[in-house]
Amino acid sequence: MLNKEENLDEMIQRIQDEDESNEIKKWNESIISKILLLFPLLIFLITFLIINNDKSIIDLIIFISLGGGLVLIGVLLNYLMSDK
Repeated sequence: MLNKEENLDEMIQRIQDEDESNEIKKWNESIISKILLLFPLLIFLITFLIINNDKSIIDLIIFISLGGGLVLIGVLLNYLMSDK
């Protein structure tokens, strides 16, 4: 029993040490990776609005939300039908 308590104490100490080593980054750190992450989205929005001149931002939001809703329904159905 004493061995299990020692192992538990060691695990708690290791987790606390790992938590202390994590530093919170400022918003402007690694800005290049953030730009690269948003680049495809920005290009899609720009090309969507250039190709579809008669469409508005609201039409784009509706299109994306309907697609996201369909994906969400599919994920929920998959979750409900899978074994837990």
